[in-house]
Amino acid sequence: MAKPVVKKEYTLSERIYLWEILKGMKLTWGHFWFNFKACWRPGPHTIPTCWQYPEDRTREISPIFRGEHMLQKDDKGREMCIACGMCAKICPAKCITIKKAKRKEGEEDKYAGKTYPAAFEVDLLRCIFCGFCQDVCPKEAIVLGQEYEFARYTKEECLLDKRKLLLNYRRAKEEGKLRPPRKRVPVVPAPPKPEKAEGAEAKEGKAAAVGKAKKKPVAKKKVAEKEE
Repeated sequence: MAKPVVKKEYTLSERIYLWEILKGMKLTWGHFWFNFKACWRPGPHTIPTCWQYPEDRTREISPIFRGEHMLQKDDKGREMCIACGMCAKICPAKCITIKKAKRKEGEEDKYAGKTYPAAFEVDLLRCIFCGFCQDVCPKEAIVLGQEYEFARYTKEECLLDKRKLLLNYRRAKEEGKLRPPRKRVPVVPAPPKPEKAEGAEAKEGKAAAVGKAKKKPVAKKKVAEKEE
């Protein structure tokens, strides 16, 4: 059954609604004066105030922030990427394109692996910044840095080729914003398989299995005879 509708009778002050407006203004002014006084107190940036961006860029970025991509190099200045294609395969947005090439003789000082990416592109318009690419990379070559300014004027500028990815790494290294290498998860070996039974026990098991297999067609024949 539907509930009966009870009409409420409002008083004169409630119908005018002036008192409710004054109570709301009192709450608003209370928060305003609290924040205004807090702006003049020295202290950390936990004070409720606005950041004057882009003039003020002193705010610290979280170390786990996933920003613009970069291709890292090792301590000898060689490219770490081996163009295995795992990042492109696991990417849910399909925004990574890699062209693989083999390292030639005399290029050991440029590339760390026997293969390297001749072309490496990341489409920022398709990327969802999930971080799967950097998690699956076996060489920790591709990393999402702390660059958060993705605004571009053209679509072509949103396509990060290999040159831009390496430039992002060099800029992050100069500014000291490189990610520390992640800790490897220890691999636990699988337990050994139980040894197979030998001798009389194995023969008994085989004989029982053969006996069951022979009994099945006999049972089928009996069922067919009864139906006839």
